Amino acid sequence: MKRLQVYLPEELLNNLRLYALSRGISLAEALRQAGKEFSTKPEIKREIQQVKKRQKKSTNNPFLSMIGMLGKGPTDASSTVDDIYDDP
Repeated sequence: MKRLQVYLPEELLNNLRLYALSRGISLAEALRQAGKEFSTKPEIKREIQQVKKRQKKSTNNPFLSMIGMLGKGPTDASSTVDDIYDDP
């Protein structure tokens, strides 16, 4: 587990404390349960999956992510390079 510092509105914090007290669990466990329940909602799961896909694409080979950035260029550049850059 990772340690985390968060700021919560006072009313939310009080509600979480009361929930934890009623269940006989720690505030940290109440927060974990709330987070787990939230992250299992279908719309939230979809968002998480979309972000994971984007992250996976961007963490692959960084050079591959540059493919297509410049759009189309001359298709015969290697055979006409002398024509383009030849000094008169």
